[in-house]
Amino acid sequence: MSKPILAYVGPDEGVSALEEVAASRFDIHRVVPEAPSIAQGLRVASAFLDASMKVRITPSMIEEAPHLRLVVTATTGADHIDQEALARRGIPLWTLREQKQLLQNLTPAAEHSWLLLMACARFLIAAQSHVLAGGWDRAQFPGMMLRGKTIGIIGCGRIGQWMARYADAFGMRCQGYDPYLEQWPSMIDRVELETLLARSDAITLHVHLSSHTRGLLQRKHFELMKPGCLFINTSRGELIDEGALLECLFSGRIAAAGLDVLSTEPAIDQHPLVIYARTHPNLIITPHIGGNSPDALRVVVRFSAQRILDYFGSV
Repeated sequence: MSKPILAYVGPDEGVSALEEVAASRFDIHRVVPEAPSIAQGLRVASAFLDASMKVRITPSMIEEAPHLRLVVTATTGADHIDQEALARRGIPLWTLREQKQLLQNLTPAAEHSWLLLMACARFLIAAQSHVLAGGWDRAQFPGMMLRGKTIGIIGCGRIGQWMARYADAFGMRCQGYDPYLEQWPSMIDRVELETLLARSDAITLHVHLSSHTRGLLQRKHFELMKPGCLFINTSRGELIDEGALLECLFSGRIAAAGLDVLSTEPAIDQHPLVIYARTHPNLIITPHIGGNSPDALRVVVRFSAQRILDYFGSV
């Protein structure tokens, strides 16, 4: 009797972890992160494990997958998957969003957020480019001393709390805004959003994208920000008014920004922020790599594979 097929899309490091857990029960098919390959993988799969998030899973892909019974992501977000199409067929979609015990000690996204903050505070990219061009003028790059400054954390869940720990180690004051968090962390002073924006020297965003949070930071919010502040977004580009951010970078209200996400990703070549960053070193953009760590990937793929085994063992 042939095994059911488990289709996997994601980095190479996840394959061996997946095989360790699931190869005895499933025929594992690796698909590349391109729409035709994923569509073909779904057509034969009973389960689909996505650790990539690079390709949108469309209604037609789901409708043309007759054997599909379960979709699992090795990520906390799944806005690239058409959930209404899955619901119409009664196919569960599982993410890591509610797996708090597993996620608590996965820190790559928080570490990358802190890296962007420090790089912005010291104008790291501009300084390196200056040296590579033959310059050695330290006066051009006056850095912000983080000790004694205030960090404003929007979204004080797992990643936000790691940011607070890092900030505390650097001697910063921490204030946060999160209307959904029930158990408030003691290391963060709870404030309203407007207060946070006006009083923070650095603002960092750690919020899941949903219908309630889309457009969370609008033009009026950027206009409230403390002049000369830093802004970091490693969550989703759709959470903010990117045009307002661009204007604040042009005007100097925001001294520097670090982004790991854009609203149009992966189609970003003509994105206004990318165009700006090509000639303005006070904007650093990375290609959504915050959670991209082989160490963390192996952990979440093993966990997700076990969830798939448990599901197929119970239905």
